[in-house]
Amino acid sequence: MSTENVQSILVVDDEAIIRDFLAEVLEDYNIVLASDGDEAIEKLKAQQFDLVITDLRMPRVPGEEVVKTAREIDPKTKVIVISGYSSLHTLSCSVSCGACAFLSKPFSIQELMQAVTNALKG
Repeated sequence: MSTENVQSILVVDDEAIIRDFLAEVLEDYNIVLASDGDEAIEKLKAQQFDLVITDLRMPRVPGEEVVKTAREIDPKTKVIVISGYSSLHTLSCSVSCGACAFLSKPFSIQELMQAVTNALKG
């Protein structure tokens, strides 16, 4: 399969099992993994991504910073926030930072794929 027209997704989560799960489910895309917000920001500065999927609560640099940085570097970059700590506050913070979708952990593969498809379409 040619990688020329494959959309790129940066997956950011401090849990390796979540990163690996997302990479496997999204195998049709060009996936780049980051284990925390600091690493994600370095990758955002080095490469353009069509979509960023980031956890909110991570050591060192939180997901909100990843969302803001991704949108500052390229306002066209879509961001999906995932979190095991969902509340109205985390949802509104994610949206105000520029996320286009919010998924509460645990989420289904179907929910993930729908959010990714919607984000990359718009």
